[in-house]
Amino acid sequence: MSFVTVVGSINVDLTSYLDRWPQVGETVSVRETVFSLGGKGANQAVAAQRLGGAATFIGAVGTDGFAQQAVGDLRQEGVGALLREVPEAATGLAFIDVGPEGGNMIRLAGGANLKLTPADIHRHADVLAESRVVLLQNEINLDTSLEAARLARRAGTLVIMDPAPAPSPAWTHGVLSEFDIITPNAHEAGGLLGWEPKTLQEGREVANRLQALCPRGAIVTMGGTGVAWALDGDNDCLPAPQVASIDTVAAGDCFNGALATKLGAGASPRAAIIFAMQAAALATTRKGAAASLPFLEDLQSNRVTLSA
Repeated sequence: MSFVTVVGSINVDLTSYLDRWPQVGETVSVRETVFSLGGKGANQAVAAQRLGGAATFIGAVGTDGFAQQAVGDLRQEGVGALLREVPEAATGLAFIDVGPEGGNMIRLAGGANLKLTPADIHRHADVLAESRVVLLQNEINLDTSLEAARLARRAGTLVIMDPAPAPSPAWTHGVLSEFDIITPNAHEAGGLLGWEPKTLQEGREVANRLQALCPRGAIVTMGGTGVAWALDGDNDCLPAPQVASIDTVAAGDCFNGALATKLGAGASPRAAIIFAMQAAALATTRKGAAASLPFLEDLQSNRVTLSA
């Protein structure tokens, strides 16, 4: 059995590290450039696998050299890969610029990810039904994610949706009700409700409002500020751990993969959130997307503490 099945995107990331952000029309030299496995779906699957989640990934790639690299990297991580090959589309690519403080800007070419269809998902209905958690994101077509959610929930599997990138137009109540738990960041939550939280207390209020739209509730991640949630009747927040962050790429993916792993293992929502916050904080102290994701032993030996 797979504890966590991720349905979503797989990319090759081209990440450049900048000493400063350029102005429009300006050319600047980069400090370092790295090719690596990426895509929110693949990142989340790797995070879950490294943290003990026995992960399976369902997605699509092209038939180009980038596909060979991405699939090889994914399988090397031990993730079960159920991939459709799409000859008429390129493998997904992400062009990531990381600034001097660790923040990032991403340009995304969806490619084969956007060719994954509900029919592709239906062929793996047994995998979804046998999983404990199905994890989704917004880098594939919404109707494909909805098919995965419906098949999984019909079998009693917990469904978590990370609505990233931010849906445009904003999803309706009918769409949100298809997912047990949603995990937007502050910007994405603002897009869904029309009001972006700036403080943890505002995050709690936003999470509480979103809880009314989903069967179990919402978790709002707020970067270096912390996390707020309204889940299974618990409405609370915690400040982010204080770490020496150098690269925030894939921190949200790490959070979601860790969250799904802990919930799949039977942890309480609060315990799963704390575990996910610790994992995501540690990921920001490392460069890269999938490369930055911690193993369980890393988390155990580099204890990241949270304020009460």
